[in-house]
Amino acid sequence: MVPAVALTTAIPDLADRGAFMSINSSLQQIAGGVAAAAAGMIVKQKDKFSPLEHYNTVGYVMVCVSLLSVFLLYRVSVLVKKKLGEKKV
Repeated sequence: MVPAVALTTAIPDLADRGAFMSINSSLQQIAGGVAAAAAGMIVKQKDKFSPLEHYNTVGYVMVCVSLLSVFLLYRVSVLVKKKLGEKKV
């Protein structure tokens, strides 16, 4: 998590960093709520004494989302390297 935050904070200019972090934090909170709601719709329980069903589906969805996140983090890394390379020249 720390390297991802370090990469994303390198994207905006110094003057815009506070606004960027505020919006970023808001989006993280919204994403957490949406993820919890989606997981709640996937996982079911027939009655109070029956086991949870479709719990493994949430795991598969998380694997897919994690792979997508790694790909997007790579793209952000490329953008940051390009931006830092332009500043040095």
